[in-house]
Amino acid sequence: MKRLAACLLSLLALTAHAAELRLLTDNHPPLHFRQGDRLVGFGVDVVQALAQQTGDPIRLEQVPLLRALRMASDSPDTGVFTVLRTDERDDRYQWVGPLVEVETALYAHENLQTPIRSLREADHLGRITVPRKWLAYSYLQKQDLNNLYGVETPEQMMRLFSLGRTDFVVSDTLSSASLAREQGMEPGRLQYQMPLMKQDTYIAFSRQTDPRQVARWQQALDTLRADGRLEQMRQRWLVDSLPR
Repeated sequence: MKRLAACLLSLLALTAHAAELRLLTDNHPPLHFRQGDRLVGFGVDVVQALAQQTGDPIRLEQVPLLRALRMASDSPDTGVFTVLRTDERDDRYQWVGPLVEVETALYAHENLQTPIRSLREADHLGRITVPRKWLAYSYLQKQDLNNLYGVETPEQMMRLFSLGRTDFVVSDTLSSASLAREQGMEPGRLQYQMPLMKQDTYIAFSRQTDPRQVARWQQALDTLRADGRLEQMRQRWLVDSLPR
């Protein structure tokens, strides 16, 4: 009995002294975005469920993704969601995931007569516009394209597309519809052409965050996946992806 009481006291002490986690995210509907004065979306639901499962206090903040990654690279008790895990980033963070797979694809105008079969073909037909901060831009830069055009934001990319000032855009299939609607454009004007990348998303914690705390979050995520709650969140937020 004394041993059990000691174990319970140790567990309570660990929970009581768990550091508050500063969790950073950008604007990327429907994964995470601002609705009034609240952050909502699939990723927000996930991190809040994980915090409830672990008992760890959290503070959510919305900042641009690249700045968030820089902050998490050298700040303790800090994480960024949802993040694509790449070879370049792998050793710089501690990872919890995967959360959901994201497919990045090439889109054209709805009136394009012949479907595109290769990037070379798209490059020959017109301008391909992508936000420079996206990994897809770095990927396309390596393809030796002549008509790749980088912009600052996905909103700027979709605005150019809606005005007919670019021929192709690149977006993940989860957020394409939301990005189109933000510019007052019907999602059906985007015609899926071909996949470019498929990658899993994660929560990236700083190396200075307590590894035991990160391990608790991974265990909590595994529980959410096993009992079906993660799939329920996916169904709630991510069923509005564009059809191919």
